[in-house]
Amino acid sequence: MKKINYKQYRIYRILMTIVLAIAMSIFVAIGNFVLALVFLLAAVVIMILLKKNVNTVLTDERVNAISGKASRITMVTFAMLITVAGIVLVSLKNISPQYLLIGNILLFIECAMMLTYSILFRYYSNRKK
Repeated sequence: MKKINYKQYRIYRILMTIVLAIAMSIFVAIGNFVLALVFLLAAVVIMILLKKNVNTVLTDERVNAISGKASRITMVTFAMLITVAGIVLVSLKNISPQYLLIGNILLFIECAMMLTYSILFRYYSNRKK
C-alpha cells in the first residue's frame, strides 16, 4: 500500500466513521450482531493499516505523555467509582438478592481491570529497558 498524506488520512477516517455508523445502525436494527461485530473488527483493521501508511507523524512525545496521564486518571477514577458501587450494592443484598449479584460482577470487573493494568504496566516497564 502506498503512503498517504495526513489530509487523505483524515478524509478516509471520516468516511470510514460514516460508513461504520450506518452499517452498525442497520445491522443492530435488523438484529444481526455477529455481522455488526465482524464489520466493526474489519473497520478497526482498515484504520490501523491506514494509520501505518501515513507519511507524517500523527502524535509526538508530549501528546503521548498527556494521553498517558489522562488514561491513568480516568482508570483510577473509574476504579474507585466501580469499587464503591460494588461495595454499596453488596451491602444492600438484604433489600434485593440481585444487588449482590450485580455488586459481585462489578467487583470482579474491577479486579480484572486492575490485573490487566498491572500486567500491561509491567510489560511496558520491562520493554523499555
